[in-house]
Amino acid sequence: MMNQPSEADLAHKRGRRAISLSIAVYLLLSTAKILVGAYTESEALTADGMNNITDVGASIMLMIGMIISRKPADHNHQYGHVRAETAGALLAAFMMAAVGIEVVISAIGKLITPNTITAAPELLSTVVAIVSALILYILSRYNMKVADETSNLAVKAAAYDNRSDAIVSIGTLIGIAVAQLGWLWADAAMAVIVGIIILKTAYVLGKEAINRLMDGFEEDKRLEIKDRIMEIEGVRNVTELRARYQGSAVHVDCIIEVSPLLTVEESHDLTDEIEIHLEGFCGIERTLIHVEPAKRESIPV
Repeated sequence: MMNQPSEADLAHKRGRRAISLSIAVYLLLSTAKILVGAYTESEALTADGMNNITDVGASIMLMIGMIISRKPADHNHQYGHVRAETAGALLAAFMMAAVGIEVVISAIGKLITPNTITAAPELLSTVVAIVSALILYILSRYNMKVADETSNLAVKAAAYDNRSDAIVSIGTLIGIAVAQLGWLWADAAMAVIVGIIILKTAYVLGKEAINRLMDGFEEDKRLEIKDRIMEIEGVRNVTELRARYQGSAVHVDCIIEVSPLLTVEESHDLTDEIEIHLEGFCGIERTLIHVEPAKRESIPV
């Protein structure tokens, strides 16, 4: 009889399907926007299409990272390959920054060069921007649903990206509409704003990736984990607690104080109870606990 896939395997497959869908949608939208933007001479729509190309690259990087992260530990990577997801996110951030800079420089050139902008974009560009915004909003809701049901932080990040791209498409629509009213510079001006949004997204993504690669962890979440450990009867104190991200999972190392009267077996049972109590809390996947005897004077008589 074949082994049934675990919940983690099923969640991983759903996450990969969600990101694959994002890649397909972004490929379709970026192609349509760039072609229509060139045909209608819409700087904002073309910039939005370039933004979606960076989303394709980011999603592919994330997909590659997810695939590599599933590789088992080996003699060179004894903690596994889960940080491949984070490394992929950092590479995607650099890619997005490069495109954002190119979009801003091109649009500013249009604004400062006389006689470059000669006509407002055609109505077709407006239709494409409206359809794009609707599709990306629906995609963001779908990906958020998958993320909530599977606790997949990578898919949740993709959902936030989809939602921000929907907002960018709405901004593009506004720029095109204003240009059609006679303010021809509005389309190129909105392209500058789109480029800045791309740069901001790249900054936020890159900062988070670097923070995780350097084992950064939120202090408020660390204190929540400490309080969670203190809920276990028999734990006198948590003298040291460190946490870090391994991909989307959290690994915890801590030192606890217990009664020196406990046997080795009782101390072991206590650590098992803590591990069970922490599993899944704040995304915790693994806990390493070191036990030390509490000071004699802290033991009640």
